Order: sequence, then C-alpha cells, then structure tokens
Amino acid sequence: MKRFYLRSLIAISLIISINRLQAQTAPTQLKQVYLDNTEQFSIKSKYVKEENYTIQVGLPIGYHNSDKSYPVLYVLDGDKSFGMTKEITDWLTWDKEIKDIIVVGISYGKGTNIWWEKRARDYTQFKDTVYYYYPNAGGADDFLSFIKNELFPIVNKNYRTNQDSNAIMGLSFGGLLTSYILFSQPDMFKGYIIISPSLFWNGNSILKTEADYFSKHKELNKLVYMAYGSLDDNDWVINPTNEFLKVMQMRKYEGLKFIPEIFKGETHISVFPEALTHGLKAVFKR
Repeated sequence: MKRFYLRSLIAISLIISINRLQAQTAPTQLKQVYLDNTEQFSIKSKYVKEENYTIQVGLPIGYHNSDKSYPVLYVLDGDKSFGMTKEITDWLTWDKEIKDIIVVGISYGKGTNIWWEKRARDYTQFKDTVYYYYPNAGGADDFLSFIKNELFPIVNKNYRTNQDSNAIMGLSFGGLLTSYILFSQPDMFKGYIIISPSLFWNGNSILKTEADYFSKHKELNKLVYMAYGSLDDNDWVINPTNEFLKVMQMRKYEGLKFIPEIFKGETHISVFPEALTHGLKAVFKR
C-alpha cells in the first residue's frame, strides 16, 4: 500500500513539474509581428474596376525627427516584396551605402491566390497571343493611371517626398511592367530597378514599344538597372532580355545610364535579393 502511494506521489509530482515547465516556456499571448517605421492604408481605385489596393509605407530611420524630403521607391508585388525591400533598404542606409528613402509597397492584401491573379492583370499591357494566357491580362494602362492619378497624390500629400527622385522596382511580370513604363510613360519615374523581366510576353512586344519611343525620342534621361540570373528560363527571360540589351546598347540614348548585370548560378527567384541590393546601390547611391 505504501509502495502504491509512493508511486502515485511521484507520478503526480512529475505531472506538476511538466505543467510548470510548459507554463514557463510557452508564450502567454501570441502577437503579430510588425516592421518598425511602417504603416499602411487602402485606396479604392476609380481606374481599376472594383479594386481596393493596400499600400504599405516604410519610412527611413529618423524620419519623424527631421524635416527633410526623401526619394521614394515604389515596389510592385508588395504582398511578397515589401518586407524584404524595406529591411534591405534599412541595412544599406544604416551602413551609409545608399540614401535614406521612403519605400512604398503596392499590394492587394487578400492572400497569395488573389495576388497571383491580379498581378497578371495589372502588370501586362496586352493579352498574350503567342506563349501564355491569363484571362484577365492587359490592364497595365489602367493600373498606371491608378499610380499616377491616385497613389502619387496621396503619398506626396502625406509624406515628405522628393518627387524628382521617384523610382520603381519590379520582378518578373513586375519587370515587364517597369520596362513598359520606361518607354510608354518614362516621366513617371527617374530610376528603374528591373529584375528577371518576363519580356517574352506577347512575342517580346516590349521591343515594339521601345521602337515606337525611339522613333520620336533620342534622349532618355533615366537611370536603369536590369538584372537576371544565369539559371533563369531561356525562353521567358534570358533570350528576350539579351535581345532587349542588344537594342539598348545600339540605341545610345542621350542621358541614359543603363546598368545590366547577370548573376551566375542564380534562378528566376533566388536572384531577387542580390539583384535588389545591387539595384538599390545603383539607383540611390550616396
């Protein structure tokens, strides 16, 4: 009887000890993680039908303790790219490798599937009749109207921006869109960071957009950084981009600073953080 009592006492003591240990190590209340110096708001667009964009803003360290104006980097695919871009920017500014900048992410805020679908709509200027097909493709001009007429005014009104130093960054379809902006509405931005651009779209029709621009303009006073990884897809990225690079080298646009870069051993996605770092250092160099 004593032996049974002793075993029961030991068992109860173990259970109490385990429960106490779990109570000590388990978090009492889980909270969401937030990035420092960031905020967000939404814009219901008049130009993109039934779209309510989520806009994320990353402010430079010390923003609220100064009265300076700052260049702005507009980030496409903000749902996936804003956090990384903001943190890389903070590291580079902290080490004084780039200027202090404001980072603005353009997002949808409705999960990965919605983001994937709507970026195809907003970042493509035509429906693809050659390689690939998205049923809602071809909304780039409406999206650019949203940026120009709705997003810019709100950002410039509410933040201390240097409007002469705006830049835009895009990956993949985002790189396709930034390339399109460069030749269709170049005055929207001063700097362009174009990474792994999907220039295959609609039979590499970006070349026609560029040719139309060149027929009327011989100057392009912009800073353009363009990069891709050597392990990217040949048909969708590498070959079309190389063809684009040849055209750009041949044109010799007056005022253009064009910086192409190829990263060995990197894929369509793995090249992103490294190319972004190089692009930031090129466009926002102190």
